Amino acid sequence: MKNNLLVSFCFCLLAIYTTAQESKKGYEQNKGYVSFEGEMIFSFASFETPAGTNLEQNMRWSPVFNLAWHYNYDVADFFGLNLGFGIRNVGFIVKGDELDPEDIDIDRKKYRTYNFGLPVGFKLGRLDQEKPLFAFAGYEVELPFHFKEKQFDGGDKLRKRTDWFSDRANIFQQAVFVGVQLPQGFSLKAKYYLTEFFNADFEETITIGDNPEELIIRPYENFNANVFYFSITWFPFQDLEYTLHQVRYD
Repeated sequence: MKNNLLVSFCFCLLAIYTTAQESKKGYEQNKGYVSFEGEMIFSFASFETPAGTNLEQNMRWSPVFNLAWHYNYDVADFFGLNLGFGIRNVGFIVKGDELDPEDIDIDRKKYRTYNFGLPVGFKLGRLDQEKPLFAFAGYEVELPFHFKEKQFDGGDKLRKRTDWFSDRANIFQQAVFVGVQLPQGFSLKAKYYLTEFFNADFEETITIGDNPEELIIRPYENFNANVFYFSITWFPFQDLEYTLHQVRYD
């Protein structure tokens, strides 16, 4: 899947670069400017589990709160750089009869973290603020600052766990992303997290039996999950001054 995304992105990059070289009319180069984005995320996870465990997943939709600010520097009318700061709601949903060996009633779990992110990337194509058409790609490091896990029996929620700066998730998440900005006013992006979602070394103490006996376990030791998602954003790299001007006079 990752290879197919890479090949598609390369073809898209070539087409957009060709278009940019043929159509530069109307672009007023602005060396440095700030932009703002909101993002609607559709996420999944690729995961490995112990042999014989049959798990499935549902798509997770997270329209809020996914916000980012970018500082853009256009080196030329067809090539630009950007770096930023963002907050994202990232996670996945997994289900299966063997999801939790310690509680057979649990058949579905939802995991998510809110992350601080620092993206850095580049843009290649027609950077015209009025009718943009360009590809973008980059790298991002994120710090999960709030963890949530929900456990379900069918449609009934059995319990919920929330933690600030939890040791259950890896403290730093590294990701790569590719996307395309379309003239209609929205962009499409695909993002893959190189870092596993869970901290495999996390330990917790549980009690078992009628006469409570404490047992130390590692709940995520054999549950390796890497989140990936597709998203829709609106003019993530458009100059805020240009946007405000359009709103004022349209």
